[in-house]
Amino acid sequence: MFKLIISKYTFVHFSKVCNNASLLNRTDPDLTVCVERTVLVWVPLGFLWLCAPWHLATLFRKKPPGGPFSTLYTCKQALGGLLLLTAVAALALTLAEDYGAASDSSSPKSPAVLYANPVLFIVSWLLVMLVHEAVRRREKAVDSGSLFLFWLLQIICEIFPFQTLLRDALNSVLINLPRFCLFYISYGLQLISLVLSAIADVPAHRKEVAKKVVNQADVFIIYLLCLMVINGYRRPLVQEDMWELNEKDSTNFISREFEEMMKQELRKAHSRLQKKKMKMKMKKISRPEHQQNGLNKGISQDVLVLTPGWFPLF
Repeated sequence: MFKLIISKYTFVHFSKVCNNASLLNRTDPDLTVCVERTVLVWVPLGFLWLCAPWHLATLFRKKPPGGPFSTLYTCKQALGGLLLLTAVAALALTLAEDYGAASDSSSPKSPAVLYANPVLFIVSWLLVMLVHEAVRRREKAVDSGSLFLFWLLQIICEIFPFQTLLRDALNSVLINLPRFCLFYISYGLQLISLVLSAIADVPAHRKEVAKKVVNQADVFIIYLLCLMVINGYRRPLVQEDMWELNEKDSTNFISREFEEMMKQELRKAHSRLQKKKMKMKMKKISRPEHQQNGLNKGISQDVLVLTPGWFPLF
């Protein structure tokens, strides 16, 4: 019974907070601050935490590959570190507002969500950096689809607080300037992380192999082609720019070769057809002879049987 009373009180208090700026009671439709600070924050982080065990299993099983870090990997980890610093700064700001020297003991303390969200972000950004390392250790992996979906979901969910804070600032509403700056700095870093997560991180040794394939001859040919394109753009084509084709590349030579090959193939096909016709004729001829020989044998046997009967008549 006591637990039921507490749960009812908590639900009523939560509903009052969430309906503080209801969508229906505003001239400018917007989500409530409660939803923006809870649901829209926890959904992307929950998706990341659900996908993290699979990446962490790879991290602990695989050894780190040799060689230097790629530029893209370094940028991703640097962005993760900066996001971690913004979360730490948000937590420090909340602590300073409640327990700092300038804080007022009579004023109400900050809500628990201002403590919970920075802690969740600190753990999540550390997790993102570990996932980056896990992707680097996985063989033949150049990116992570789950990380891209996480960043995309995070950016979409952060759009609502983005426009809410911007609208309040434009309407001259009293805002918390440090939190305002921290949010937009964090949003910019997340947007850059989304762009970088869509780029494939090709290992350095694959790039070296690709460079070796392009040898000096290929570079020279590409250079000549570029010169031809530039010259063709600068001046029109004239008769002096044309040259005679080789004999083997001319249409007459190719047509003669084609006709000779066709004649050879036609002769072969004709000979095969004649052989097939001869076989059919031989089969037709051999079949009546076999039947006739069988008939002659039967007649000769009858003669041999009937011949002794003639002698008693005389």
